[in-house]
Amino acid sequence: MKKILLISAIFALAISSVCAKPKYLKDWQEGYMDIHHISTGRGSAIFFILPDGTRLLADAGDLGDPSRWKHKEIMPAVPNDSKRPAEWIARYIEHFSKPLNRDLYLDYAMITHFDTDHYGMLDHTAITVAGKPYKYTGMTHLANLVPIRTMIDRGYPTYDYPTPERFRKRNGKLFANYELFIKEREQQGLKNEQFRVGSDKQFVLKTAADKYPAFRIHNIAGNGRIWTGKGEETRSLIPANAPKGAALNENSSSCVFRLEYGNFSYYLGGDISGTWSRKKNNYWNDVQSQVAKVFGTVDVAVADHHCYRDSVNDNLLKALNTNVLVIPIWDLYHPHPNAMQRVVNNGVPEIFPVGITEARLAEMKEKGLADNIRKDGHIVVRVFKGGKKYQIFVLNDRSLDYEVLYKSRAFSSRGNK
Repeated sequence: MKKILLISAIFALAISSVCAKPKYLKDWQEGYMDIHHISTGRGSAIFFILPDGTRLLADAGDLGDPSRWKHKEIMPAVPNDSKRPAEWIARYIEHFSKPLNRDLYLDYAMITHFDTDHYGMLDHTAITVAGKPYKYTGMTHLANLVPIRTMIDRGYPTYDYPTPERFRKRNGKLFANYELFIKEREQQGLKNEQFRVGSDKQFVLKTAADKYPAFRIHNIAGNGRIWTGKGEETRSLIPANAPKGAALNENSSSCVFRLEYGNFSYYLGGDISGTWSRKKNNYWNDVQSQVAKVFGTVDVAVADHHCYRDSVNDNLLKALNTNVLVIPIWDLYHPHPNAMQRVVNNGVPEIFPVGITEARLAEMKEKGLADNIRKDGHIVVRVFKGGKKYQIFVLNDRSLDYEVLYKSRAFSSRGNK
């Protein structure tokens, strides 16, 4: 009899497991701050719902046709390749904006820097639309699916770093396509702005700023300049004694900001580099170490340059002393073992990949670098009312229902230092 009861109990448990309803992220509510690192397998996209419902998007990458890449290193598109990345990003934004009970729009969209995996690729996958002077790809596509009230990038309106000629030669036809998009916005009376290094008043809450005085976004570096640590004062990232014509590359011209909400803080640095050549003595190319001197500790950080070989150097990791590292991934070689070794050596407790291949994860495990890597997918940082606590949720990036696959413990925010 006991044996029969035991078998019945096991059978009932199995049935209940099969029939168990999937869990979903509870709706955003006023006072929460949600930071969604969206997984598409095609580049970076980070969607913020701020405490009063103000919405911000940082980047909307689209790598185009992966077959054109000679090294064939591009990850599969997620959830699938039936839509362009901007369409999946727009769907995601619409889904998680529903609790706001507002029209679908973004208060701000920002491009950290002008690389394809951050604002789009101009190849045969870019969409020609009648009556439009530019093609739809990445951010230009997204803006025609989700209206953008203020568009922010590193160079508007002159686009002259390091010089107008070098800027356009460096960024080519893709930037020319984007500039046509910006000119259309100007003609339509829409706002476009340059990322104002040193300012903490560019990204402001639009609905109830007075209720959340402990919220701010402080612009730290970008477009060849960095905050000095005093007021809104900035300086050039290139020293006065550098050779004539010295300039940062596109990655290290990325916009860098610090977000604070109560005791919670967050780091975003685009693709800035943490390496330099001793042979050329171009130490200013190590932008991460310069940022480290003025940034301070954070609770959550996004790994620069997708945790590739020049990412997260020791100076930056020590300065940030982050509890959580989020890694945006689209390449089969993200993250790089050298960068992950630095992450491990600096004792980062929790690592969340925004998508990762099984082969790459297996290699990290083989090298002893995967102990703190958690489940991959859409990575959501939810900061609770007042910013005292936060929690990480991993959502299924293969599903259009965005089920919760993993949730972390609740962390206590450490305060802004």
